[in-house]
Amino acid sequence: MENIKKYFVYSIFAVLAVCIVSAIFIYTKNVKMAEGTDSFNMYYINMNTNTLEIEKRAINSVSDQKLMFNTVVEEYFAGSKNTNLGLSLPKEFKVNDKRYSNSTAYIDLAESYNDMPSNLKILSMGSLVYTLTDLDFINNVCITVAGIPMMDRDNEKIAVFNRDIVMNNPTVNPEKTKWQVVYLYFANQDGSKLVCQQRGMEVKQSQSLEYQIVEQLIAGPDSSNGANLQQTVPSDTKIKDIKTEEGICYVNLSREFMKKKGNVSEPITIYSIVNSLTELGTVNKVQFLIEGEKLNEYNGDLDFSKPFERDTTLIK
Repeated sequence: MENIKKYFVYSIFAVLAVCIVSAIFIYTKNVKMAEGTDSFNMYYINMNTNTLEIEKRAINSVSDQKLMFNTVVEEYFAGSKNTNLGLSLPKEFKVNDKRYSNSTAYIDLAESYNDMPSNLKILSMGSLVYTLTDLDFINNVCITVAGIPMMDRDNEKIAVFNRDIVMNNPTVNPEKTKWQVVYLYFANQDGSKLVCQQRGMEVKQSQSLEYQIVEQLIAGPDSSNGANLQQTVPSDTKIKDIKTEEGICYVNLSREFMKKKGNVSEPITIYSIVNSLTELGTVNKVQFLIEGEKLNEYNGDLDFSKPFERDTTLIK
């Protein structure tokens, strides 16, 4: 009887151990998915207005440019994910092959491109060129159709396209915006406390509000009303990606963020972002990433490995 009890207890512990390990695996996987992403603009055709519109797309972050190029091309040709916006690509607009060299993308389109109406050819070309040249390492796009190069208007040389040389440059619809008041935290004069500055801004619908709040913090305080406040985030900091999942906002910044900002203390820099983002009802904590990586510490002063909660003790 005693042996049966022992086996029963061991069985319970074994099941619990499996459950705990599985939970840790799932959590780690979800965090990794949230951490390693970059944001890109995809330009798709609005068939109702015959214009291009921007769709923001989060794509897994990779350091290899060739892999990033291939990923962006594949994501683009997979089509718009915002079906409610009516954005699309013609079904005949397909890619056979893709590569890039020396800042030029080389795209071979399927022969079905030749069957498309002229207006869709023009829009599709603009859509492709605008999307690829949004990558900072692509300046030009060279197109072939079933291996045959597209020629210039005089049919004298192979055409190379960029945003200035797209056949009948497409109209890109202006960003849809809405007016919203946000609460931003900057440093006081001696860099020891945070001061809240209320700011009205045009919020772009193609970008998350969290992204635009951090943009405003990088831009710095508004001194037009005489407020003597300091910028908390180095002005050359670049936003790699920002997304919120289950109340945690993952803020992925460039390494320039790690530079010391004048007399502003490290906690003030960190909590200027944390307190600004947690003003939003959707954000409870902020996890920082630098170049897609989670660091253990911030300038030897703060534990950077865990999400930060709001701290009101720093607010003046």
